[in-house]
Amino acid sequence: MSKSPDISVVFAGSLHIDQMIQLDELPSPGETVIAGASWTQLGGKATNQAVAAAPHVRAVLLACVGNDEGGRDALATLNSLGVHPALQVDAQVATGSSVALIDAAGENVGVVLPGANTGLRAEPLSDLLKASPVQLVVCQWETEPDTLGQMLSAARATGVPILLNAAPWLDSHRGTLPLTDHVVVNAVEAQAWTGHDPQERVRQLDFGHPSVVVTLGAGGVLHYQKGALTTDLPAPVVQARSTHGAGDHFVGVLAAHLARGTPMPHALERAGQSAAEFVQLLHKHLALSST
Repeated sequence: MSKSPDISVVFAGSLHIDQMIQLDELPSPGETVIAGASWTQLGGKATNQAVAAAPHVRAVLLACVGNDEGGRDALATLNSLGVHPALQVDAQVATGSSVALIDAAGENVGVVLPGANTGLRAEPLSDLLKASPVQLVVCQWETEPDTLGQMLSAARATGVPILLNAAPWLDSHRGTLPLTDHVVVNAVEAQAWTGHDPQERVRQLDFGHPSVVVTLGAGGVLHYQKGALTTDLPAPVVQARSTHGAGDHFVGVLAAHLARGTPMPHALERAGQSAAEFVQLLHKHLALSST
């Protein structure tokens, strides 16, 4: 699919500097293990999603960084990856960061230090929406609930559709769900929402929302419309090298296709195929560009 530069998607949320550490097995509590490799790359849910969408649409990233080397390197890297950065700067706090451990099977665990992400303000989104046509706004639950609510309200006021990645699941953010057109969650988040395991693939699941996408990793993806299962797609069978960021990649590609007018079932299929390709690689091409 060729890029459509006249189609704009705004991704509003987090930006991290990720320290990636590769090892044979994840350590048990109290255990120390020796790593085989490490590298630093750009991360954060909104950032990952914008990077995934950038080959297909005009992807704009609204995020907040510190007045530091990490923030400046992030800006250079976003430009090199074709993302249009709309970065706020918080001079009092360092750019957000994280550490991720990846084992030989591609599984990962991580810890996030939000840093400047907590300073993200909603007003610049209103300015972006007024400045030029936007086909879709994408947000996540890594943003403070008050700020997120203001962003979603601004998008609704201008009639721009909203896709929300309700991750990580936080009960404090539940009030933002009714403000959205589509919600994407994984299996753990869907179970926290409904109390039921979506991997059972039940025909009815009471989300109380008109459009919910549930990603199941190697189990595929489900789409519920008004609680009814309308799409059930298997995942391509692949050998994963790393699942880190795969869910974000799926959301970014899904958002790009929806913004381009692709019907949901086809958009889900293309996002699933792209995510399957994504997990087969270690994405060191996202390594930071020094300024």
